Amino acid sequence: MSNFEEVDHSLRQTTLISAAYPVGPAAIILMPMIVGGLVDSYGFSEQQAGAVATAEGVGLVLGLLIAALWVRQVTWRRSLFIGLAAYATLNFGSSMAEGYLQIVLLRFLSGFIGGSVFAIVVAALGDNREPDRAFGIGQAVQGLLMGALFALAPVLMKTSGVNGVFYMMAGLAVMVMLFLPRFPQYGLVRASARGASGKNNEHKGALGWLYLGLFGGFVYYLAVFGFWGFIERMGMQAGLASSTVGLALGVSQIAAIFGALAAAGAAQRFGRFLPLLLALLGQLWVLWLLLGQFSSLAFYAGACAYQGLYVLATSYQLGVIATLDSKGKFIVIMTALQGLGAALGPSIAAALVSDGDYSLINGAAAGALGLSLGIFLVLSARNRGRLQ
Repeated sequence: MSNFEEVDHSLRQTTLISAAYPVGPAAIILMPMIVGGLVDSYGFSEQQAGAVATAEGVGLVLGLLIAALWVRQVTWRRSLFIGLAAYATLNFGSSMAEGYLQIVLLRFLSGFIGGSVFAIVVAALGDNREPDRAFGIGQAVQGLLMGALFALAPVLMKTSGVNGVFYMMAGLAVMVMLFLPRFPQYGLVRASARGASGKNNEHKGALGWLYLGLFGGFVYYLAVFGFWGFIERMGMQAGLASSTVGLALGVSQIAAIFGALAAAGAAQRFGRFLPLLLALLGQLWVLWLLLGQFSSLAFYAGACAYQGLYVLATSYQLGVIATLDSKGKFIVIMTALQGLGAALGPSIAAALVSDGDYSLINGAAAGALGLSLGIFLVLSARNRGRLQ
């Protein structure tokens, strides 16, 4: 394909592509269930279960980074079929693994293949004429499906233990195969990627802004997941009941879906600058609201606002990168760096906790959010004609 006009940008096609969006990060999102299941079903220690989670996350990031080298060189349907089949096999195989090392290896490979599948889907959504809208739809589908899987997982785990989660993810991959006949066969071949010699300086300049955007995306996920990793502890420290904290975090996932739908619906109406500014101000407000002592109502409002704005901001950040990405591979690298930031954020935040005081996490997250979203506000303002 040589231009945007030859790509199907319809809502129907975008939703179909989005059906495959949850597969890649499914295990990472469901990791709390997997970690708990490994402790209960296999008798693993918390440290061993945590190492399994780390292996899966590292595999996902490596899969995405390596896929950036080949994602534009392969036929997508065939590659997705192979990837989904391998993903289903590895998850089914995880249910028959014996011993800690086998589980670690299989989950690393599952993460790696999941990252490869995720890369193709991310590239396909990034090719959309309205990438903010496309990623908003993708994240809305992911939120709906993950909510259903979270509800189904305890039922399966009652009879099959952690293997029930592995069966569920294998079934998800098989189900997505049904959509492959309508998935795009090839990605967009972007004219600027062929590089006319007269545009070398312009291309180098665009790369500089791209690298800045990639850094901004990495810092954003450090901030978001550094704070989110301890929001439950903050609620408990404020004296809230554990049931209140758990319910608020569950309701926040519904807010995340609304944030994704808002990004999809507002992409063309408001441009990128205003939504990104709203996300920055809103999340800074949450960090102030959940500082020290606060009420259960404040916790509900803060958790819901933080999740909804995080998903909205992510959609617009990916839209910025997709628009600047002349080669169509940096959008995949961006997703990998987001995953890396999500993995490192809680560890960095943990080092800021002092005698049960979490206030330094809020302060550090506020600074990182200001830096990250500030970068994207500059990108949006500087490239207003191109990005909007």
